[in-house]
Amino acid sequence: MTDAVRRPVLAVEGFSLKFSRAADMPNLVDDVSFSVEAGKTLCIVGESGCGKSVTSLALMGLLPSPPAVRVAGTARFEGRDLFTLAERELADLRGNRLSMIFQEPMTSLNPAFTIGEQIAESIRRHRGASRQAAREAALEMLERVRIPAPRARLDAWPHELSGGMRQRVMIAMALANAPRLLIADEPTTALDVTIQAQVLALVRNLQAETGTAMILITHDLGVVAEVADHVAVMYAGRIVEYGTARELFDDPQHPYTIGLMGAIPSTGRREGALATIDGSVPSPERMPPGCRFAPRCPFAAERCVEAAPPRRAVSAAPGDHEVACWFAPVEQFAAPPLQQAHA
Repeated sequence: MTDAVRRPVLAVEGFSLKFSRAADMPNLVDDVSFSVEAGKTLCIVGESGCGKSVTSLALMGLLPSPPAVRVAGTARFEGRDLFTLAERELADLRGNRLSMIFQEPMTSLNPAFTIGEQIAESIRRHRGASRQAAREAALEMLERVRIPAPRARLDAWPHELSGGMRQRVMIAMALANAPRLLIADEPTTALDVTIQAQVLALVRNLQAETGTAMILITHDLGVVAEVADHVAVMYAGRIVEYGTARELFDDPQHPYTIGLMGAIPSTGRREGALATIDGSVPSPERMPPGCRFAPRCPFAAERCVEAAPPRRAVSAAPGDHEVACWFAPVEQFAAPPLQQAHA
């Protein structure tokens, strides 16, 4: 494998962000690092409010500053740090080399323009195509995302399409210029289960055809198990567990990840109640000083409250599995320390 193949399309290192310049305000996103390679999918998973969408919007340069303040970190995309690019440079990347599928297509599509006009706009902006050539390219994209009667849909308005069809239009717009990186923020949340499966299959097929790297943001572990190559579990603005999907699902190590796995409903016969995680995510103004999960963790000890654990490897292969927990790997620590912490 060559260096060009191994080099990630995007590498985020030590990214921290807050929404205030006050020195005593905790970072909303804190020391986040991850990478994604061509043709691979990284899923970022966690509860609402954990910083998933904020991270993606920061990468796209869509957070207004102020109030958003980048405290530290880099995000190297094709050799350039996204966080230091001028707005003009970001505008040249967005919708071109770097694209995003937003969570709710009805609010992301412009109700004042037809479907064809909205897809063609991006093609004309970044390819310099004529109006007619852009319209034909838009038609080709609608065909690729399997929109029924695609030529007729070119002149349809967003409100005339179903939720599933609008999401397909968003995918067509995002992939129209063959981006190197696609960020999909909860792309199936508003869809029923059947349409969800169709949209995920569509994205995977198009990704396989183009070699596009993808960051998929979700709270649905079922979706993660289906599409992820790597997984980053976020809690209160920090990545608490990171690794390959196989490692993470086979051997979850962080108490938060274990809690999420335990809360997944089973398709078989239920024995007892589903597991729950007591408490709630801390507010941005009152982040715990140590491990941010400590107030909800049944194993929290004194040092968990005093200092944030570093993210460290718990597998032999570098990058295959990393956990930010003082008690990881759990197999290494006997029951007594955990029992003492719980007591």
